[in-house]
Amino acid sequence: MAQQVTLVSLYGKKSNPGLARLIAQCQKAVADTFSTAFTRYDEEQVHATIVGLERRSSSDLENDNFARFRNRNTKMKLGGFLNYLRTCGHFPLQVQIGGFQDRAYPFTSRGARPWERSFSIQGDKAVVMGWPVRGEPVSMPESTPEGLIQESRIYPMTLDVIRHAAQGFGILHSYHRALTDVDNDLFFRIGLVEEKAVPLGSIPALEQRMRQALNQERPLIVEITLDEVFVAAYEDNTLPPTSTKCYPVTDPQVDGDFTSNLYT
Repeated sequence: MAQQVTLVSLYGKKSNPGLARLIAQCQKAVADTFSTAFTRYDEEQVHATIVGLERRSSSDLENDNFARFRNRNTKMKLGGFLNYLRTCGHFPLQVQIGGFQDRAYPFTSRGARPWERSFSIQGDKAVVMGWPVRGEPVSMPESTPEGLIQESRIYPMTLDVIRHAAQGFGILHSYHRALTDVDNDLFFRIGLVEEKAVPLGSIPALEQRMRQALNQERPLIVEITLDEVFVAAYEDNTLPPTSTKCYPVTDPQVDGDFTSNLYT
């Protein structure tokens, strides 16, 4: 099987005990509902993709997403992008997971409120999601135009900025298919669901319960340092630890030549 490459964060043993606890609690809740129809990821396997670096098959470092979604044969400048990550000033990056109320916020995710997107079953994937945050989240009983303007300063578009910057290095984020697309989500799969094996109507009910549970939690603020951003070489896109090799972006040996040699 061909080996591909992606850029991920929070892979491996979780340094934040709150994040490890939240992942375990969410996995238990899904397993309690779906039983053997749910396959949980190992803690080390759970990760958040920053941007995919997949190469178009049998090409000379041409970006797969540019070929698929923009019909362009664009060669990736991996060394330039790695240097950008090291010098852009966007790390450490803080992300809020949970604690989102069922109300309007100064941002949406694919047109939906963060409360709705905080947990979802997307096809066969159980997904938990968070967003970049600056400082402490505020708690307001209801949204007002003035309040949303003030709150907008707390939620920067950092991930979307990084992902758009990648295009300048020949790398297209998979959710930037159209020129106007925005994706500031930090999402991570906690396991896989066998959809055909779960009772009818159980998925929306579980999503509702999980969103309420995450809403009742105190917001978890996870800081992602550049040491926790990795170039990951994989054969299985679920990134099992047994077959995935990760290299920290902070390692000066992880340059463009090193990364380009990871593809097979």
